Amino acid sequence: MKLSKNVILNAVVICTLLSILLSPMSSKGQSCDNPQWGVPVDGLQMSISIADSGKANVPEFMVALRNVGEKDSILNLGIMLGNGVQEPDIWISITDANGKPHKFQFASIMMIEGRVYDYIVRLRAGSTYTLKLSSEHFYLLDTLGNSESISKLLSGKYMITAHYDGRVTESGNPDTRLMGFWPGKLQSNVLRVEK
Repeated sequence: MKLSKNVILNAVVICTLLSILLSPMSSKGQSCDNPQWGVPVDGLQMSISIADSGKANVPEFMVALRNVGEKDSILNLGIMLGNGVQEPDIWISITDANGKPHKFQFASIMMIEGRVYDYIVRLRAGSTYTLKLSSEHFYLLDTLGNSESISKLLSGKYMITAHYDGRVTESGNPDTRLMGFWPGKLQSNVLRVEK
């Protein structure tokens, strides 16, 4: 049985629309294979995109930092526990359709026990460091100390921007204090998503 071009075209359009509508969070024109970047600050840039993870119910983000400058940089990206668990100090701002911004902090560790070290990332000139971060670990913290996950956001259109604020060491190690961590603030591209 031969199908007409119109029937095939209609089937393709319907399947495409269904995949977009059934997806809890879809991005517009920004893939992790070809990321868009924020404005460079002292030789560094930041990017955010939706990861192609196959976890439709829990979207994941690819957050990348790259060195477009001519000299190497050292980032203190957060904390690392003695058992090797890494906790990047990345936060995202989400602006809803009404223009109201919300700040979500990444926090995959709820309780810290044992030794804590600086999460040191050496970023050579021309290099990129990429993190895969699950949306279930971003929390909105209110003034009363209550937290709310991104998953609690209502359906709608959002603009998401990732942020990293460079920081000095909190370690008592004198060698670490002399490393000269990158001190600036980065903001990624704007990711437009629909939930």
